[in-house]
Order: sequence, then C-alpha cells, then structure tokens
Amino acid sequence: MLKIIEADATPKVEIDHKYIHLQLRPNSDTSKRAEILTEWYRTQLKQIVPDLISKWERAIGVECNEFGIKKMRTKWGTCNTGAKRIWLNLELAKKPKECLEYIIVHELVHLIERSHNQRFVKLMDEFLPKWRFYRDELNRLPYSHTDWNY
Repeated sequence: MLKIIEADATPKVEIDHKYIHLQLRPNSDTSKRAEILTEWYRTQLKQIVPDLISKWERAIGVECNEFGIKKMRTKWGTCNTGAKRIWLNLELAKKPKECLEYIIVHELVHLIERSHNQRFVKLMDEFLPKWRFYRDELNRLPYSHTDWNY
C-alpha cells in the first residue's frame, strides 16, 4: 500500500510493515511519483544484488563480469554468456528475496549451460533444489501495477 506525503522537502521513500511512504513536493504529477519510486526500487536492488551474486558465484563456480538492472516486459532476467553479464528485471525489487535469488542462480547457471536443456535442469536441481517452487511463486505473483490514478 502506498501513502503519499506532500512536503516541501527532498523527495524520499520509506517503508514500514504496512506502507510505502512516498514523500514528494506538493503538486508533483504521476510521472514524477513513478520516477521517484522506480529509482528507489533500483537502489534497493543495487544494494542487495552484489552480495547475492558473489554468494552464488562461489557456490556455482562461475564468475559474472557485471550485472545491470532494467525494465523488461517479458523476462525476469537474461544472461549474455560471452560478456558474462546478467540483466535483472527491475520488477524483482517488488518480489520476495528468494525469487530474486532464483533468477540470479538461473542466470549464473547459464554461464555453464546456455540452453534450458536437461543439463541445465540438473544444475539448477543441484544448486537450488527448490528452484521450481520459486519459479512458480514468481509466476503466480502479479507482474506490475501501473495504474497511477490517485
């Protein structure tokens, strides 16, 4: 649940157990609201992803050269095996941490096996035995909410 707080101060986002509090200047339009929240979500991911990648690089025995975060309409993540770069969907910031971790493992396993073949499935089973549960959970959750009419 989102609570809008209008204040003549620097925009910020704070979260508690029940609400996301979005503080912004009076008369900010919906595009500004979306921009502030999007950057806050991006910052949240950038804070937790490096440690998760490092953890799973060690466990899987691979090395990722870099990662990026971007809005994607049809994928939760992608891996450029040649550049050893993974991209994560910004929407993962709104999902349980276990789902984010599943996507990171999935993309890192692509550094060993490019396709979703039997070997890929075996590697996923080895490194993250509950991966099917996390995949199903991620696909059950709503993708995004984009109705900014308030």
